[in-house]
Formats: sequence, structure tokens, C-alpha cells
Amino acid sequence: AEPVTLTIQIDETITPEFDAVGPFCEGAAIDDLPLVSNNGITGTWSPAIDNTTTTEYTFTPDAGQCATTATITITIDDNIIPTFDAVGPFCEGADIAALPLVSNNGITGTWSPDIDNTLTTTYTFTPDEGQCAIETYLEIVITSEITPEFTRIEDICQFTSAPTLPATSNNGITGTWEPAVINTDVAGTITYTFTPDPDQCATVAYMDIVVIPELIPEF
Repeated sequence: AEPVTLTIQIDETITPEFDAVGPFCEGAAIDDLPLVSNNGITGTWSPAIDNTTTTEYTFTPDAGQCATTATITITIDDNIIPTFDAVGPFCEGADIAALPLVSNNGITGTWSPDIDNTLTTTYTFTPDEGQCAIETYLEIVITSEITPEFTRIEDICQFTSAPTLPATSNNGITGTWEPAVINTDVAGTITYTFTPDPDQCATVAYMDIVVIPELIPEF
């Protein structure tokens, strides 16, 4: 018999190639991975996409392609919670500065709704895109103003000794009076103004004090 030859062709194994994917913020929507590689290999991926944790995914080529498995890692970055210093409380009607547009940990964003200095309100900070940060909230407490209350001073006879004006109201507000003392030298009704000390969320109060004219006996 004559010798014969037989050629066996060995094709090189192809490694599927893919573009990098991610990173993504935790919870972001992630598209399905492509079922055809950049160099034309078809196949399937496992496991299913997980948008909560960094995961390595394996691409298994379909049979008959002389291709190896390939892997791709999708990095999931943790979401940052913006942090801010506490603000307030404030008295009703007080001037409140605009809230900061950059958090203590460097997150930029915007606040809503607009500042309301009449009502306790929770404000929402929405981070700008591309920062892997989530919304956060800040409550500003608005305290209603208190009206100082005083027991009315009875009418006083002219030129007699007058009581001292109280430095603390019946409902606990401290402050000062203008005029500071009751003048009984002048007959008539005089309005005394009580101005609360700072940081008490209290309004100005008034008290009318009547000085009765001295009667001169007539004979």
C-alpha cells in the first residue's frame, strides 16, 4: 500500500472581547450585557445582573466557535448620604440663611421647597447627577412667638409709691420695661413697653397704667 497523508486543522481559540461596563452607583439601572462579543462570538452571561454589589460575570460562548469563556467585572459604588449640620430652631418670622449647596462630605445639589420662616418644615436635598449620592432631609423647627403676660397693676394715686414692674412675665419671659419705673408724678394713663430678652421667641408686650389725679379737698 502506498503511504497517504491526512492534515488535521487546529483553529486558534478565540477570546471574546467586550467593552468595559460601569462603574455604576448602587441601585442604578444597568442594561443587559451584549450577547455578541466585539469580535463576533455569540454566547450567554451568568449570573443575572446585580445592581447592588460589585460582581464578576462570565460569558460562555455558544458551541462550535472555538472560543473560550470570558469575564467582566461590573463595579457598584456605594451611595453616599449627604450630611449637614443641624439648622435652627428659629423663632417665627426670623431671618433664615439659605441652606448650603455643598454637604459636609462634599456632595453638591439643590434644596426644596423654599425656606418658610413661619412653619416647621422638612427640606429635601437632591444631589446633582454623577455623584453616587442619595436624597437626604433636614427639618427646620419654627417656634411660635409667645406674648408675655402680666397681672394688671391697679390704678395708682398720684404722688404715691408705685410697685416695681416685673422683670419676668407670668409665662416666664424675661425682659426690660420702657419706661423702667412707674412715674406717679404725672396723672393719666401711661403705656409701658416690655421688650423680651433675646432668644426667647417672644413678642413685645404693653401695659397701660393709670395714675389717678390727687384730689385737693375743697371747703
